[in-house]
Amino acid sequence: MQELSRFDVLQSQFRVDDLGIPPEKQKILDRLFHFLYEYTDLLYLSFIREEVLIQYLQYHAKNHFRILTFSEVVKDLKFFIWFLKNKKEINCVIELDFSLLHINLWKGL
Repeated sequence: MQELSRFDVLQSQFRVDDLGIPPEKQKILDRLFHFLYEYTDLLYLSFIREEVLIQYLQYHAKNHFRILTFSEVVKDLKFFIWFLKNKKEINCVIELDFSLLHINLWKGL
């Protein structure tokens, strides 16, 4: 039996055949996949934590939101949280507070 690479294992979890994801939402998943692969050591999406999603936000903030605007990054994260919850193989619930009540996060950006 051939051992799968981290790339293959992570990528396999982004298959969305059963969810009927439109193409523009697929682009969000592609961005998150590349971020997770390049900037984390995460192997299984079921183990993802809020801190990793905050790193995605911080990554774009560090790049002065040149790649994506702030609102696009937040939309990416909201959709990805939905994806994690609704993909039956993952079923991971993350509660990330995007409100102004989460002031420490926003001040850190």
